[in-house]
Amino acid sequence: MTHPIRKYLLTVLASGLAMMSATTAMAVEVTSLAGLEDIFGRYAPAGDCKRQPQIQVELKGLTFEVGGATETVTNPEYAAAYGPHDYTGISKWIFPFRLADGYSILMTFNANEEKGVLHIDAQDEGWKGGPPLSPRNKALVDGSPYARCQ
Repeated sequence: MTHPIRKYLLTVLASGLAMMSATTAMAVEVTSLAGLEDIFGRYAPAGDCKRQPQIQVELKGLTFEVGGATETVTNPEYAAAYGPHDYTGISKWIFPFRLADGYSILMTFNANEEKGVLHIDAQDEGWKGGPPLSPRNKALVDGSPYARCQ
C-alpha cells in the first residue's frame, strides 16, 4: 500500500513534469515581430541573394518569395518556449503557416547558435506516411540552410 503523502508527491511531480514538457512547445500568434529585430533582414539559400527562395523578415511579418510568387505572413506563431525550460541561447523559432492540427514547417533563426543562419524544416508535413509538403513548403525546406544576404 502506498503512503498517502508519497502518492500525493508522486502525483504533483508527474503533473509538474507534464506541464513543463507542454510549455516547451507552446507558440503564440503575433501580429508584429517587435522584439525580434536581431533576426530582421533578407535570407536566401547560403546567403546568395541571386538564388530563390528568399525570405524577408521585418516588423510587419515574413515575406516569402518562392517560384515567382510572393506571400506575406503577418500573424505567424512565435515559439518563445520551444527549447528546453532553461534555454538561454539566441535561436528563435517561428511557425509561419498553420494547419488544422499543427504546423507545416518550422523556421529556426540563429540556428545552432549561429547569428544570421536560418534553417527551415518540415514539421507536420513531409514525414513518411504523413501528408506531403506543399510545393511552396518543399521549396522552402529544400533551400535550407539560409543565411542573411550580404
